[in-house]
Amino acid sequence: MENYRAIPEGYMRIGEIAKKAGVTVRTLSYYDKEGLLAPSGASDGGYRLYSDKDLAKLMQILMMKRLGFTLNEIKMRTSAMNTTVEVLDVLTEHESYIRKKIDYLAESLNALKSLKEEIVQIDAVDFKKFAGILAHLQMKNERYWLIKYLDNDTLDALQILLPDEESTARFVEGTNRYVAEAAMLHDEGVPPESERGQELAKRFYGLLMEIMGGDTKLMHKMNAQILKSTSDERHDEIMDKFRLFMMSALGTYLGFAHPPPSVGVVEVAGNFIAEAATLHDDGILPASEQGQDFAKKYWQWVVELTGGDMAMIQTMNEQFEMHVPDDDEATKKSLSFIKASLEIYFNNREGGSGHD
Repeated sequence: MENYRAIPEGYMRIGEIAKKAGVTVRTLSYYDKEGLLAPSGASDGGYRLYSDKDLAKLMQILMMKRLGFTLNEIKMRTSAMNTTVEVLDVLTEHESYIRKKIDYLAESLNALKSLKEEIVQIDAVDFKKFAGILAHLQMKNERYWLIKYLDNDTLDALQILLPDEESTARFVEGTNRYVAEAAMLHDEGVPPESERGQELAKRFYGLLMEIMGGDTKLMHKMNAQILKSTSDERHDEIMDKFRLFMMSALGTYLGFAHPPPSVGVVEVAGNFIAEAATLHDDGILPASEQGQDFAKKYWQWVVELTGGDMAMIQTMNEQFEMHVPDDDEATKKSLSFIKASLEIYFNNREGGSGHD
């Protein structure tokens, strides 16, 4: 009783204020240590004493804690909540924060659902691909699903070329803009080979070359992989229009980038196809000296024809193969020989053991 009589009127010991507030003594000691709520005084016996004002501040702290404020936020704001206007300002600010958090969590939930759908379709544990899809989901890229069509080598290369969120976002924003513009020209009936179509193809090709660091091989590899998305269950009408328009526009643009010689191009190409068919029928192997001489001669002609533009060469090959009839076995036989001989020719050149 002596100790209680020593407590000044209007003050209470730590156990009493803890009981009134419904918290533990340990909690109050922690708040004191963190500079959140210090006792207003001490008794003659050394007990920490709290005033009614301290109790009001403690209730304020507990209210804000239940509303989701962190202890640091509470520490910064409690001193500025002495009037109803100040209280309302703080609560309004926190309300805005909570709404943003709800929106973020809703977006995260949608991203999680979409990622689960893609994982089911991929049907393989590929965390590199999962991470790529999730990153594009978080950037709200509507065509995030295209990532699943890229192989890991392409993803690795893109990660080097697009090392951060800013560069990736710029690439996504740029490509989406061109997708929409190409779809619009398609709807307007603008021919891909027209001035407007070619101007768009030039700008789009320039963006790809800039992003890909001039790596035309990577660019065409990525495009070929994305083209597989035509079989995707997800119907993307705008993307379909983009493909139809841009593939034709780029084919025309790349063909005009390095005009072929005006005389004998078709005739020379036909001669190479016929020669390849003859070599195949004669049993000449692509790896033989005769096969490699053919590959060297053919490649020199292609480089001269295109100016060495790998993008144009890739486009020419794709367009040519696309138009070979299914029943044209002779041409398919020639193309098979040409491909095999060129592959060996390039491997020998890289290894330094083949023809120059």
